[in-house]
Amino acid sequence: MSFLASTFNFALLAGTAFGPKEIWEAATPFNKVIIVILLILLLLEVYIIIERGVMYWRSNTASKKFMKLFLDTLRRGDFDAAKRAASTHNNSHVAMVLKHGLDIYQYEKQLMTNKPDYNVVQAVERAVVRGTAEVTELLKKGMSTMGTIASASPFIGLLGTVWGIIAVFSALKEQGAGDINALAGAIGEALGATALGLIVAIPAVWFYNILTGQQDKTISNINNAASQMIDEFIRREGQGQGQAQSS
Repeated sequence: MSFLASTFNFALLAGTAFGPKEIWEAATPFNKVIIVILLILLLLEVYIIIERGVMYWRSNTASKKFMKLFLDTLRRGDFDAAKRAASTHNNSHVAMVLKHGLDIYQYEKQLMTNKPDYNVVQAVERAVVRGTAEVTELLKKGMSTMGTIASASPFIGLLGTVWGIIAVFSALKEQGAGDINALAGAIGEALGATALGLIVAIPAVWFYNILTGQQDKTISNINNAASQMIDEFIRREGQGQGQAQSS
């Protein structure tokens, strides 16, 4: 207990004596590898956060502009304009799925000339399901890596901490506990590895949850927009059948 108390007091008195440079210089080769790994994971984490954040911003902005234009042209029956709207706003994941559904609808309508009883709407629904699955995979890009960083970083830092503590006790065995300054480097190395692991892990957990929420929101928007499109197709098919029966 007296050794731990002395260590704590020394850490308080040291102030800025244990900066990143001092910790790196005092680290063993093994812990230098741990620090480099954590720094690489931190850079990868920052890249994923920026890349996904920009992607969602572009997608959400394009989707807001696309939806109103798409539904207006769809209700007028101007399918070519609806497809142009989807192509123009190609950053929108909603536009990707709806354009695919519209392509299938036009294609299947051509087949109905030979098969009058063919259910076009069911074909569109299957196309929307496939398109949503493909877009979901695009949205998941980098998320498994982010989850791995969030879960593994504390353990990698803990490994460096354990290695540093081993170095402390090895020094105690050789030198005794008389001079705490002789052990300061190993102690700082151990604590620094833990701190770096947490610095990497905490933002990773936070942004993983934020990005997962954006993913769920985008998929929900796709499902809602696809439902409106399919409802419009059902209405048009109902009108077409009514006109055929009346004639």
